Amino acid sequence: MTLDDIKAMTEDFITPATAAKVMKMDPGRLIQYARDGALPFQVVISGNRVKIPRKAFLEAYGALEEEKEEDRTLETILKELHQTNVMLDALCIVCTGLMRHLAPEEYQMFVDAASGKKEGTKQ
Repeated sequence: MTLDDIKAMTEDFITPATAAKVMKMDPGRLIQYARDGALPFQVVISGNRVKIPRKAFLEAYGALEEEKEEDRTLETILKELHQTNVMLDALCIVCTGLMRHLAPEEYQMFVDAASGKKEGTKQ
């Protein structure tokens, strides 16, 4: 597996095993680095699963040709939006899980802050 092989792929994400082959390292170690935030590219962690955005991986290794703005198709833009939505969904799941551990008054302060409500006022 080479960077050119990954460039030729059409999938939005690559597996840790695929990335590990290019990086010449053990996939388990790559997953551990991903969980530690020690990789030079973004990863998506959802539970026990780790996914690597193909574009982010290629950008980190300087293997992604710059795309001219006028060359972007609607399909490309929609794929990028979908990838962003997937990452936002994962972030929402994590935040929801963290919020369950807040005391009720802390939770209410968070909700008020998120809705723009000032402390001690009713809207």
